[in-house]
Amino acid sequence: MKVLLTNVKTNNKYSDLEMKYLYGVLADAPIELEFRTYENESVQDIYENIMDGYFDLVYMHTDSESIQQIRNLAQMIKKAAPDTGIMLGGMEVSFETHDFMKDNPYVDYVVRGEAEIVMYNFIKAVLEMDYRFESMAGLAYRTDDKIVVNPFEDPIDMSELPFPYERIDCDKDVAYYESMRGTSDRSIHRQFLPDPRIRTLNISRVCSELRYFLSREVKKVVFFDYWFNFNSERAYRIFEFIIANDNGKTKFEFNINGDNLDEETIRLLADARKGLFIFNIDIGSTNAEVLDAMGRRANVYQLMYNVTKLMKSGNVDIKIIVASGLPYETETMFARAFNKAYGLADGMPLQIEQLYAKKGSTVRKQAERYGYIHSEFAPYDVIASGHMSPSQLLLIKKISRVADAYLGSGCFKESFRRILNDTAVRPYELFKSLSIFYRDIAGDSKLERKDCKARVLHAFAKELYGELSDESKFKVLEKVMRVDLEDYLTASELKKFDKGGWAGDSEDE
Repeated sequence: MKVLLTNVKTNNKYSDLEMKYLYGVLADAPIELEFRTYENESVQDIYENIMDGYFDLVYMHTDSESIQQIRNLAQMIKKAAPDTGIMLGGMEVSFETHDFMKDNPYVDYVVRGEAEIVMYNFIKAVLEMDYRFESMAGLAYRTDDKIVVNPFEDPIDMSELPFPYERIDCDKDVAYYESMRGTSDRSIHRQFLPDPRIRTLNISRVCSELRYFLSREVKKVVFFDYWFNFNSERAYRIFEFIIANDNGKTKFEFNINGDNLDEETIRLLADARKGLFIFNIDIGSTNAEVLDAMGRRANVYQLMYNVTKLMKSGNVDIKIIVASGLPYETETMFARAFNKAYGLADGMPLQIEQLYAKKGSTVRKQAERYGYIHSEFAPYDVIASGHMSPSQLLLIKKISRVADAYLGSGCFKESFRRILNDTAVRPYELFKSLSIFYRDIAGDSKLERKDCKARVLHAFAKELYGELSDESKFKVLEKVMRVDLEDYLTASELKKFDKGGWAGDSEDE
């Protein structure tokens, strides 16, 4: 039996990790197993490459970004090789599975939820020629022109899974890892596994596996755990191990619940190497009614207090995340949350998270209750809510792109501080005006260009300060911007920039 495990690389890095787990689970099975990941190839090129393998079963892992390509591939492969079994997995096909298979008759099987045990049981059954799939939890299949969708398999015991990099080496730049599955975050916009109960690897195994990344001097290890510090004591011991075994090169990124940052952990982190830890802290909203409706009864003030204390040490890199379009949230309420988050971040990266009605999410299930209108196609953008119009959510999306371009890269921190202090404009209104100005002057396509970001911000500030009729303040700002610019650009980039100066043509390459 010849089996292919494959996926199309997207921005969803968890799909890559899931495939490594799946390969590890099946690697010792008495089958001819291949593992292929496609990245920039066209659907036609992927199809030709798969067809050259003459596989008995092709398993393709889906996410909301790759689903359309994989649907097209399934159709092409099935038409060309009718005897080849086509199996899909991933959260994108784990919910609303019957409708998906009805709409995609070229798909023979769907693995629902966590794929490892289901795929292992399926391969075992086929090898033993036992095709009684009706009792196989987590499997959807066709029989006698009918579609049968079995209930989900029980949650996997993490300790039964192999280390995902046991057979496939990790990337030396960024490695992805999980020490737990499930989540303590019950927000309506989080994509849950069918059963969100938390299951963890024991601390000794986690530390042993972290040694692998440290010994290979991987630049950054990203934990997918959400939230990693649901258990403060467990998190403390793993942080302690990382600090004690720091190789001076590897960084570790975590999703953190700010409520659970206790005094002991904050003191421990104060002794860490600067840059060793990166924390993503999702505050969602600062409005109690919104937090309650979204399923997160967070104590925002405790969270802000904890994060402020953590930031005082200056050792941990922090990104603050707020979400737009939450239940009952108006633009005014979102602006208030953004302003508080901006103050909390204090120059650290600040991200606006867009809302998606993913399959299996509460947002999708309760769309009518909260007045959500969403796209019917992946990635299922929320277009409007009961309290925000399409134009308001679209505006926030544009603000998000501009804010991320500046705040995400950490450029012009002191310049923004100066502008806010001189003009008394609130952060949300500042970035709202900047996003409109950017669109009119350069367009979103230039947001990645350093020279364009610098020149547009200068032109925007010049116009803003012109309204103050205080040229002396703008002269001071220019000096601050110059210092920020020197920190932001390399020596060669700065030399090229100086040829045109602040007034240079932002269209120049």
